[in-house]
Amino acid sequence: MEHDFLDKRVQRSRAAIKTKFIELLYKKPFAQITISEIARETNYNRGTFYANFHSMDELLKEVIDETLHEMIEQIGIPYQAYEQVYLRELPIEEITLFNYFKEHASLYQLLLSEHIRVDFRYQMAQAIEQLFLDEYDYVLPKDSSVDAKWLYIYRANGIAGLIIRWIEEDFPHTPTYMAEQIVELMVVSTESFFVKGKGHPHD
Repeated sequence: MEHDFLDKRVQRSRAAIKTKFIELLYKKPFAQITISEIARETNYNRGTFYANFHSMDELLKEVIDETLHEMIEQIGIPYQAYEQVYLRELPIEEITLFNYFKEHASLYQLLLSEHIRVDFRYQMAQAIEQLFLDEYDYVLPKDSSVDAKWLYIYRANGIAGLIIRWIEEDFPHTPTYMAEQIVELMVVSTESFFVKGKGHPHD
C-alpha cells in the first residue's frame, strides 16, 4: 500500500513538473528556464526535481518523446481494423490525424518554435519514417526497381514536411482538406514535368 502511495506521489510530481515546464516554455526560451524556477513554481524542492529528472535536457526529451509517441499512435488509428489498406477506399473521416494536430496546436507550435534548441522537425520526420519501416509494407508494381526503404523515407519526410508547414502557417486549410490531400499525395504518380519558361501547353 505504501509503495502504491509513493508511486502515485512520484507520478503526480512528474506530471506537475512537466506541466509547469511547458507553461514556462511558452513564455521564454528553454535556455532561460532553471530547475530552481520550476521547483519554486511547483512548490517542490530541487531534490524532488532530481528524483524525477537528471537534468533539464532529460525533462525536455521526455516531453518530446511523449508528444511523438502520441503522434505516432494517432497516425495508426485509421488502419487498426485493416489487414490491407486501399487508400482511395478509406473513409476520409477515419483519418483523424489533422484534427489531433489542430486540437494540440499550441504544443506543436511551441515545439516547432525557437524556444527549444532541439530540431523537432527532424524528430517528427524520423518518428514517422520509423513507423513506416516498422509497421507497413507498401505494395509496389512487380516491375518496380524502387527500394522500399527509400520509398518509406521519401514519403515519411514528405508527410512530415506537409504537416509542419500546415502547423506553421496556422492551419490555413481544414483537417478534412488536409486528409484528402494526404491520400491523393500517397497515390499520385507524375512521370514528367515542364521546365517553366521553356514552353508549356498552356503558353
